[in-house]
Order: sequence, then structure tokens, then C-alpha cells
Amino acid sequence: MAEKKKQRVTKKYEPRKHCPKCGTASRLAEHPNRRSCGKCGYTEMK
Repeated sequence: MAEKKKQRVTKKYEPRKHCPKCGTASRLAEHPNRRSCGKCGYTEMK
């Protein structure tokens, strides 16, 4: 039985935006319709 190898998918590096409330300590998570900070809850709609 032949084993299937998983192909690793990589994304191009893009510097993410920092949270304006927390400062440079945390970056905003990218979602399809928003950017959000997991530390303080700050959210920006795209």
C-alpha cells in the first residue's frame, strides 16, 4: 500500500498590523471580514 505524502502549503509573509490599544506587544488577527486583537478585544472591520 502506497503512502500519500501531505504537501505543505505556505503563505507569503505579510507584516501584520499592530493593535493601537495594546501597542506593539500584540498584532491583529486576520479574519475574512475583520481584524481583531485577542488580548484586549479591539476589532476593525475591513
